[in-house]
Amino acid sequence: MFINLHTHTPEADEESMAIIQKEASFPSDKAGAKLLHSKGIHPWHITPDWKNKIQMVAPAPGLLAIGECGLDRHKGADLDTQKEVFEAHIALSEQLKLPLIIHCVKAYSDIIKMRKDLRPEQDWIFHAYNAGRQTTEQALKHGFYFSMGKAILNHSSKAVQSLNHIPTHRLFLETDDEPTLKITAIYEKAAYILNLESVKLQHIIQDNFKQVFNVNV
Repeated sequence: MFINLHTHTPEADEESMAIIQKEASFPSDKAGAKLLHSKGIHPWHITPDWKNKIQMVAPAPGLLAIGECGLDRHKGADLDTQKEVFEAHIALSEQLKLPLIIHCVKAYSDIIKMRKDLRPEQDWIFHAYNAGRQTTEQALKHGFYFSMGKAILNHSSKAVQSLNHIPTHRLFLETDDEPTLKITAIYEKAAYILNLESVKLQHIIQDNFKQVFNVNV
């Protein structure tokens, strides 16, 4: 079983299981337990009514995580607004006892500091992780998980440089918003970099999934 931690375009594949990204206003109660998903407000999509949208997120079958949410220094609302919205997601994650799936662009130090200062009980996962070894070491000290995607297909990326320094019990894989990218390709590349059999890597990530999301695979 291939676990796809974060996708906007799920594959019709019986051999994979994915958490599908949905907007905060998505009606989870109508989706059913079979649709595994996360809900949140992407920092690019913050609107004046964001508080109303956050209030619409409630426990529901299939809702496994809060997000994606986070900070982006390249695009989106001003950083102060992004932080306010992100803090609301953190509070919601703690309230609902659900992990947080994090979008981060050029703001790793900000988010690591927020986790250090706030000391949340729920797990935080950097999705589409693509940062260097020093950032990775700092994030590991504060208990982050890491979900790697298309960046590991580029042999010169920071993600490739960091992958061997991430304990496998802190690792997930994903396709994000790439409709033509297959999760099997990400697993094959990650297994090659880690010098693991693909089946072994599948089992490791299945165990991580059970641990973080309390879902049987």
